[in-house]
Amino acid sequence: MASKELIEKVGRYIDKYYKPENEKGATNQKRQSVLDKVTDFRKKHGIEKRQEVLRETPVDYKANMSAFDESDTGRLKEIKAIKAMPQAMMANRNIEDIISQMEETFSQRLLRMIDERGMTDSEAYTKAYIDRRHFSKIRKDVNYAPNKKTVLAFTIALELSLDEAKDLLCSAGFALSRSSKTDIIVAFFLQNKIYDMYEINDVLYAYGQPVFG
Repeated sequence: MASKELIEKVGRYIDKYYKPENEKGATNQKRQSVLDKVTDFRKKHGIEKRQEVLRETPVDYKANMSAFDESDTGRLKEIKAIKAMPQAMMANRNIEDIISQMEETFSQRLLRMIDERGMTDSEAYTKAYIDRRHFSKIRKDVNYAPNKKTVLAFTIALELSLDEAKDLLCSAGFALSRSSKTDIIVAFFLQNKIYDMYEINDVLYAYGQPVFG
């Protein structure tokens, strides 16, 4: 079960970044109510409490403002995302590698990332809570167009950095959006290198967002 401390940290992260499209003001979550939701979710799904040591990496809100696009409508062109990369990020990447990967489709990029991490296909799609038939479609169709939830699931399963996650999303035509609590929550976990899908689902459920799986 996600701890009270973790849920409150995510709540502060949401308060900092969330910009709803059709409402004004900051979010006003009741933390105790959120904890009750997590408990109910665990009981409903029969998931045993897991004793995980949380990473205490502080979140640099200012440095990570670039993680979110103001909107998430339409198909994005990857060249736009690359031009928007912070200078510090570009400095850590080989420009030739970036150019060579610009034309990769989502399927191509995903499969490359799986291979680079020494994972098998089954390890990757199982950790992402994606079924075998769904993954088979991704592998067979180089131009497969996934939904955003599928891409986000793989960013967690492959334990991507926030920058790598943004690249994978962009290859599918998506970006992290400040108008989506799901995006903000996933970004928090990626930024803090917490890849426990049980805890992520706990927090998503607590804040009224669809869970993975």
